[in-house]
Amino acid sequence: MRAPCVRIRLQLYDEVPEVLKIEPITELNRDKAVMLLLRFFQEEGFSTPGDKLALNFLHMMADGNCWAALAMEGGRTEGVVTVTTMLYAEWGRLGEIGDLYVLPERRGRGVARRLVDEAILWCRKKGCSAVSVVVTPEGEARHRLSEFYRNLAFEATGRTIMSKLLL
Repeated sequence: MRAPCVRIRLQLYDEVPEVLKIEPITELNRDKAVMLLLRFFQEEGFSTPGDKLALNFLHMMADGNCWAALAMEGGRTEGVVTVTTMLYAEWGRLGEIGDLYVLPERRGRGVARRLVDEAILWCRKKGCSAVSVVVTPEGEARHRLSEFYRNLAFEATGRTIMSKLLL
């Protein structure tokens, strides 16, 4: 059975309009997502080893509280997004965009926006009261992520995220 997808028409400068499809991750396209995530982690200097990243992603896709999708255009894989939901006393169910990556040569053309829009739609369907994203100092310095997310109506909360490794 083929996974459902969403289509929009894009006019890319002087290029012939193509159809951008957002395809939820299935067993058929999972390897494409892993390859993009590996490239993302390598480009951004994250230390998670590739085999660990692939295993973590496999576990995420087996969990009904997680979702991921690819942006596809003209048969090309252009981007990936991952989302997790959690339950909180304060928020109820909260969605979090964990990863968002678009190939460098495809940036600035609305691909990331479409991936975020679809992630938000999925979170709404799951009953989330809000969607959050963590912007790292590196992400801010390299990509001005706060500006990108503010343009999508995300607001800074002033909270600080602190973590303790358990493994």
